[in-house]
Amino acid sequence: MRFLRALMMFAALGLLSAEAFAQTADELNARCANQDSAYSHDEQVLACSRQIATPSLAAERRAQAYNNRGNAFRDNREYGSAIADYDEAVRLNPSFANAYNNRGIANRAAGLSDRAIADFNAALLVDPNFASAYGNRGSAYADRGDLARAVADFTRAIELNPDAAGAYNNRGNLYRQQREYARSIADFTEAIRINPQYALAYNNRGRTYQAMGDMTHALDDYEQARRIEPDNPSYQGFGMRQ
Repeated sequence: MRFLRALMMFAALGLLSAEAFAQTADELNARCANQDSAYSHDEQVLACSRQIATPSLAAERRAQAYNNRGNAFRDNREYGSAIADYDEAVRLNPSFANAYNNRGIANRAAGLSDRAIADFNAALLVDPNFASAYGNRGSAYADRGDLARAVADFTRAIELNPDAAGAYNNRGNLYRQQREYARSIADFTEAIRINPQYALAYNNRGRTYQAMGDMTHALDDYEQARRIEPDNPSYQGFGMRQ
């Protein structure tokens, strides 16, 4: 009887240990993904590092952990460390479109537009319908002054994701540069329709109105941008009514 009780106790402890391990693994995964930015940079990096160091972790899960840690480094402007992690992610999973896209974002932020475009190309080779990769490649083309390709990429991003407010905003900026003011206004207006709290789109539409000589609408948009983001120094004092 004592032996049976002891056996049941050990079994219960084993179940508890397994449950505790599962909870720990789930918590690590949540901290490493950090989807809602609930954890600090250091907490995210530590969680991802612990996942990466787990010997039993499958290759695709390990690739995801490298990708997530790369995101943490990129958000902290540690671009070299971010790129190294994305390198490892795509080595472990050569079909990881999101890791190519993220590495492209890091390369662009580091001023490496050619490498960024190559990464976005790789992401699109894996997933030809990756709207964000089109939008990001469009931004990289715009950095190089290749406006025609940039507009084409933003247009494709919008076709794939009609709610891509950022792509409308970015294309609107390019139309303004090309003095296609009606198209520029239309794009910023659509971006604002999708996201009524999009202060940058209001500000950019104001700049287009100003370029057209329509200061009444320009000032209205500048003021709306300030109302949405009153602490943003980019909008302070710009175009204020006299």
